Amino acid sequence: MTLRTLSRICRTMKLLPSGFLLPAAAWLAFAAVLPARADAASDKEVKTRHYTLAEKTIQHARENLPKQVFTENPELTRLVHDLYIECTFDKLWEPALPGLPYRFFSISGAGDKSYGKCQLLWDTMFVLNAWAPLDHDQLACDVFRNYWNVIDNNPEAPKGSYRYGMVPCTTKPDLPQDGYSQIPILAWGCLMVFNQTDDRALLDLCLPYLDAFLTWYATERDVDNDGLIEYGAYKKCSIAEMVQTARFETFDFALPLDGLRLTEHPTRGTGGAWYGNIEGVDQTCFLAMSERAMIEMCQRTGRIEMMKTYERNLAKRTEAIRVKMWDPETKFFYSMDRDTDKQIRVRTLQGFLPLTAGMASEKQAEELVKQLTDPSLFWSKYPVTTSAMNEPTFRPDGFWRGDVWPPTDYLIALGLNRYGYYAVTRELADKLLELLKKYNGHAYERYNGVEGVGLGVKDYCWGVSTWSMIVNTQYGVQEDYRTIVIPPHAKGRKLKLGKLEVSYPTDASVELKTAFQREFRVVFPETNAEIKVHCDGTIVNVVRATGAASEVSFTALPGKTYSVSKSEPSSKKPLAVKGGRFLTLNTVIRVNQIEAARNLNDGADEAAVHAPEAVPNIPCGAPTLDRVCPVIGAHPQEQK
Repeated sequence: MTLRTLSRICRTMKLLPSGFLLPAAAWLAFAAVLPARADAASDKEVKTRHYTLAEKTIQHARENLPKQVFTENPELTRLVHDLYIECTFDKLWEPALPGLPYRFFSISGAGDKSYGKCQLLWDTMFVLNAWAPLDHDQLACDVFRNYWNVIDNNPEAPKGSYRYGMVPCTTKPDLPQDGYSQIPILAWGCLMVFNQTDDRALLDLCLPYLDAFLTWYATERDVDNDGLIEYGAYKKCSIAEMVQTARFETFDFALPLDGLRLTEHPTRGTGGAWYGNIEGVDQTCFLAMSERAMIEMCQRTGRIEMMKTYERNLAKRTEAIRVKMWDPETKFFYSMDRDTDKQIRVRTLQGFLPLTAGMASEKQAEELVKQLTDPSLFWSKYPVTTSAMNEPTFRPDGFWRGDVWPPTDYLIALGLNRYGYYAVTRELADKLLELLKKYNGHAYERYNGVEGVGLGVKDYCWGVSTWSMIVNTQYGVQEDYRTIVIPPHAKGRKLKLGKLEVSYPTDASVELKTAFQREFRVVFPETNAEIKVHCDGTIVNVVRATGAASEVSFTALPGKTYSVSKSEPSSKKPLAVKGGRFLTLNTVIRVNQIEAARNLNDGADEAAVHAPEAVPNIPCGAPTLDRVCPVIGAHPQEQK
């Protein structure tokens, strides 16, 4: 980049006055603090981007990025800032009426012609999750309003029709919209933003529309009402015939969909051949993720009846997937034929999504992790491959047939953390970070599943999910942004993530600070320890753990710093008083080698009665020395 180009970018960012050319002597010093990469925009891009609302938003984000998101590691911070700039800043666009009346994120930037400008459904949730710390809550509301505008104004899906509530795969500037949807994780994305911002207005805006969307999904994509979700489309899109359009609702070229066919509704008897015959592990899990998010958001906002509905739906779906989609022989989850209940036994990454949705049993999770980490199946040099490497159709660069995608790796990592496989998650995140460093902070849409070669669109919007994985693993901040799992060798790590600050003074302690009240849960995995929580020098909580891991929960008030530390418990066990029997006390006085003893034992000799072998098992809560009554040696009847 030339000095003249750099100066023009600086003026665009209002960092330099008009007509001012940055001197060469100041170039290195200024570049060190500029929150943008050196190759951020070409001359053509600068000329073709015209902003009003979006310009102010991006300027605000550029100013806030160095203050709101950073770590103790300058190199890592630079990579992360590059991710934000390339994957999100360049993807924010002006409203485009009538279909997109609010600001929106597209998957493509000013210089990319691979995709049209539109707001996609699941892609955008990863962007909002990363954007949330940048202190611009209104933008998240705008993005969701674009989805809700489609529900309110799609002429092909009026209220009262069976199409009402559908959010299309691509929300475009023009109406009517496409006649198919996509991966239903809008509620999950909304909760991820709320957990970081505490923006109650977001929940009040979104919950009624989320309910309409998920109700549509649970009925129009589960036509046999067994809890398992299918695929479908009301009309073909402009780039594919009808069946392939239905495949676009998920991982569009995944192996389990090769035999997809569309049928009429089995009971309604109206409409066309719009309903797929394959029930997908993926869509069932994604819907469950949103249902789980709805339960939490309804609970926080007092929508109890709605919450109970989603609890019933989630329970039904979980039972169905565990019983019908799990194969006890190969120990894997498979999609299946809707009409025959026959499993489609090809191993793809879809089989790991029950971990993400919390739908697998502990035993099923254990078996899944064995296959996930098998180098002959999914654990390639850069895992996780979208198809098992021993499948006949596996190709490391195949579209959903062997390649690697950042968002699905992130989702699998969330599932591993949910079941406590933190070490596996760290290794997975390290591999993605290695790829990020390899391409100097640029993230690709997908990668070769063996060699890690970048494929697809460079700086694709969901590349920021790699940073979300790093937040989980290196800094221990889990999916709810309240649970902190202490990572190994964490001493010296520091994270500023919007309204949350995390730092590790030692390997056995963490300091937390939040800008709004949170219910923190701090976990020291694989450690039986005593945990203390301090705030301003005062002990807030003490927990003496007895299991394999130690954890503590506490309410953190905004603006205060909480220190959570562990110490190994004492190996000495307190002496228990057997059976609640009384103690005896002998006083011995020795004067000039002459002993005089006073025996305080009264009554008959009960040695045989009180021998250890004669004492029954003591129930939990029986008195010990630290709980014995004040009159030491008194008989229990005398303590009343």
